[in-house]
Amino acid sequence: MTQSRFIILQIFLLFNFVNAQVKNTSSESFLLKAKQYKNLDWVKTQDFLNKAYIDAKTNDELGVFYIEASKIYSETNRFDVALDYARKAYKIYDGKSPKKIAEINDMFAFVYSQLNDTPKAIQYYEKLLQQHIQNNNNYEEIKTLNNLGNAFFSIEKLDSSNYFFSKALTKLKNYNNPELKVFVLANLGKVYSFQGNNIKAYDYLNEAEKILNHEKIEKRKTFSLVYFYLANYFNGIKNYDKALYYVKKMDSYTNKSNANFEYRDLLWTSYTTFLNIKDYKSAAITFKKYDSIREHLNIEEKAVNVERTKLKHDYESQKKIDELIQTKKQTYYLAGSIFLILCIIISILLVLNYKSKVSKLELEKLLQKEKNNKLEIENHMKEKQLVYKSMEQSKVEEVFKSIMEQIDHLKLKVQNQKIVDDISKIIMEIKTNMKTNSWEEFEHHFVNVHESFFKNLENKHSNLTTYDKRLAAMIVLKLNTKEISNLLNVTPKTIENSRTRLRKKLNLTNTQVDIYHYLNSFATYE
Repeated sequence: MTQSRFIILQIFLLFNFVNAQVKNTSSESFLLKAKQYKNLDWVKTQDFLNKAYIDAKTNDELGVFYIEASKIYSETNRFDVALDYARKAYKIYDGKSPKKIAEINDMFAFVYSQLNDTPKAIQYYEKLLQQHIQNNNNYEEIKTLNNLGNAFFSIEKLDSSNYFFSKALTKLKNYNNPELKVFVLANLGKVYSFQGNNIKAYDYLNEAEKILNHEKIEKRKTFSLVYFYLANYFNGIKNYDKALYYVKKMDSYTNKSNANFEYRDLLWTSYTTFLNIKDYKSAAITFKKYDSIREHLNIEEKAVNVERTKLKHDYESQKKIDELIQTKKQTYYLAGSIFLILCIIISILLVLNYKSKVSKLELEKLLQKEKNNKLEIENHMKEKQLVYKSMEQSKVEEVFKSIMEQIDHLKLKVQNQKIVDDISKIIMEIKTNMKTNSWEEFEHHFVNVHESFFKNLENKHSNLTTYDKRLAAMIVLKLNTKEISNLLNVTPKTIENSRTRLRKKLNLTNTQVDIYHYLNSFATYE
């Protein structure tokens, strides 16, 4: 049972595959038949194109149909319809297949060049050239360079024309394609002939003819083109026999089954040559045919239809460009909004970071201030200790001095020599123990607190005495007059006079400067 189901499934899939292949083959075969009949029976050609269109089911199949139909219509000089099909194909493949778009752009360029809208043709050829260079497609690149040369030649920009033909010829040195080389050489011969450089013109045209004779080239149009340029060249140098020779050769390779530009060019060259050789009868007959072909081609009327189609295509292209611009603007706005949000976030982070740094600095300053306050308190405590110690030492000295005076007075009253000697020894021992200089101790402790004070003061005021320096140190310690007088064992009046003399030595007389603040500055800088 399972095996039967599997076989049925396989048959079903095979049927669908074959059906799809038949459909594809049918669509492709109709297009192939349309190509075969395009120059033989236009009614049949249109019939096959209609069948191919009906069989094109998918978008891709429809796109292929539009491209091939555009080529058939352009090759039969129906440029208005060709352009319309190319536009439809462009809508299908735009943004999906660069290769197909390149093929369609090639069609646009060709149609515009045939309708003498050269600037538009050049725009498409330049687009194509960039695409072929990027894709490293040498054949198409050389072909497009050749087409650009022809386009610039048609608007008589000969330097530009020569540039593109020469560039194509340079590329052909590394890319062997005889047919392409014939086209490029013939076109270069055409340019130099137009410029009046007949020697170079013939060199290029002669080289193109040699390749035709020695290489296997199948396209009759290639022969027709070279002989067309050679006929014109010999007409230009008034070698009419040679011109007629190449007109006949061109005639043997030109498609005369329907109205086309190649046949039109043959008739015009033939007409010119017949006039030059004064064969007026042949010239009249040829011109009549030429006029008929020109009228049949009806380029002016087709150009109007093409212009209508072109405007429609340009409108759709512009609409798409406007949509892209709008999308681009929206993208810019979105990007701008995101950028603005990022800027705001970054700004907030920077502000927060700045505030953090400021807080940190303020905290560091506060800590430093606390540290300085602590150090100041410690120094103040040391100063107080120094003052108290000095005052205590001074009191001790006074006590000892008083005891000495009492002992001396007592010694005078004692009659016993032995006792007097003992008293003298005691006095001597007291004097020995009183050798400690209270000022030296004071100075030692003061320097521990204000180590650079005396050095700084000496540097600025070298005329100060030891007494002046002692007085200055006590003023820095904020001792009042009474405390200083006690330490120095002098009267308060003496201290007042000493302060006045010190101000004079410090050059502070007749100034509002406070002596404490002035002296304290020597204790605070290194």
